[in-house]
This record gives sequence, C-alpha cells and structure tokens, in this order.
Amino acid sequence: MPRYTRYACAVLLTIAPFATSQVRAADSPTDSTVEQVNITEPSYVWDLENDPSQCISSNPRPNCGKKPELSGDRGGWMQYTVFLVMFAGVGVIGTVLIRNVIRRDRAIAEQMESSD
Repeated sequence: MPRYTRYACAVLLTIAPFATSQVRAADSPTDSTVEQVNITEPSYVWDLENDPSQCISSNPRPNCGKKPELSGDRGGWMQYTVFLVMFAGVGVIGTVLIRNVIRRDRAIAEQMESSD
C-alpha cells in the first residue's frame, strides 16, 4: 500500500466523525419550541432488596441486586453468552499456541538429529 494512500486513509478516518456530526447538526430543527420540564423529584430510585447503605459499595453484599428482567441486564443471558464466547476464544488461542510450540520443538529436534 503506497504511503500517500495510508495518509489519505488516516485523514479521512480523522475527519469523517466530525463531518457526520455537522450533517446531523444541520438536519436538527432550529426552532426553540422545546418544552421546559421542571423535575422536582429525584429521577432515579435504587431498586434493591436490602438497605441501600449495605448494598451500594465497591463490593456489595449478597442479595443486594435484583434478578435480571431484560436480556441486557446484569446476569442475563447476553452476559453469560459473552463470557462463553470469550472463554472459547482464549481456549482457541491457547490451543494454537501449544500446537505451534510443539511443532517448533519437533522441528528443532529433527534439525539436531540430522546435524549429528
């Protein structure tokens, strides 16, 4: 790949996000008829089974969370699937590394035998 092509790709990839954001800004409505909403109550309530002072920490106690209701919740099927895919990927990488080390060792042993 020629050097100028690399530079052109780097410039294009650098400028592209800014260009798309400018297009989106131009497409958005410019009128200021957006309703103002006054929030007087807190917008988030912790949905916990136990007392929040026990559960909100870097190492929460057991039974502080809630069961997953949607597919993207913590502990849902999507999280387990990602774990299994990552585990399988590490297994494939380990298998390839071990196989290549065994091949290399056999090749070195054959070279040593043939040189004797």
